[in-house]
Amino acid sequence: MSDKTQKIIDSIKSALMDKPLSISEIAEKSKINWRTAENYLKTLKDLGLVDEREIKNTRTFFYKDKKNYFDLPIKNKDKKLISSIYNQIKKSCLNLFEKEPTKTQVYKIIWNINNKLSLGLPVGWYKYGPCCVQIYYGDEKEETKLSDNQIKIINEATKEYCILDNISLQKKIYSDIKNNLYLTKEKLLVFNSGNKEELNMILMDLIKYVPQETIETTTDFARATLLLGWDKTKTIFNIFWEYIATITFKQSLEFYYGSNLEIYLNKKIEDIKKEAQLYIIDLVRSK
Repeated sequence: MSDKTQKIIDSIKSALMDKPLSISEIAEKSKINWRTAENYLKTLKDLGLVDEREIKNTRTFFYKDKKNYFDLPIKNKDKKLISSIYNQIKKSCLNLFEKEPTKTQVYKIIWNINNKLSLGLPVGWYKYGPCCVQIYYGDEKEETKLSDNQIKIINEATKEYCILDNISLQKKIYSDIKNNLYLTKEKLLVFNSGNKEELNMILMDLIKYVPQETIETTTDFARATLLLGWDKTKTIFNIFWEYIATITFKQSLEFYYGSNLEIYLNKKIEDIKKEAQLYIIDLVRSK
């Protein structure tokens, strides 16, 4: 690949990081002509790096960042800030505990400082609680100069969170902010008695706290659990919970992506919903 070609591709990717754009907008930002922009976009689309949708009779292109969860893009300035925060978390954890942090610890720390400093970064709630869209790899560099206050808060959160193992840290977060959905999930996971009344109460709470659009499937799961027992339905719980968690993740990231999230998540949500429903049906039929 020539330097010129790489430069054009990089400029198109950079233009699409901040928001979806039309061909004309991409051409203008990348300082290339319309036809060149269209040709490069076709190549990027064939490579799975760009998606296209028609919005208000205009061909609109979305960048798919393969290094992030669900291929979601992140604004350039935020991407650099997150990398710098990851870098500082790793340095702090190594200094305090002589070990590298886990992904779980890193995501919980960045969630903590994101809230404290109102950074507006794309950190949502996924399967195990707070999760940043930008995946932590452990080799991130300092790309944005962090302030002394930011470093101080990162170090404080690292000291508090990295001393805990992943499971204990997850439970601490759920409890600290009183997230009823995730606390109810934990109650169900540790349920091991034959008390059907207690199980019924946990399942009723689960229906109460799940996102509105998941109530029907959650109700089906609860009925199957009461019919078959938790020992049977816990074998498919991870599939069911992935559906609930993906909806939760989407809702918690709407502040950052708005309606553009539908492009990235709706097909995934539709597929895992069908999968969860089929597993529930098959389990009941096999009774």
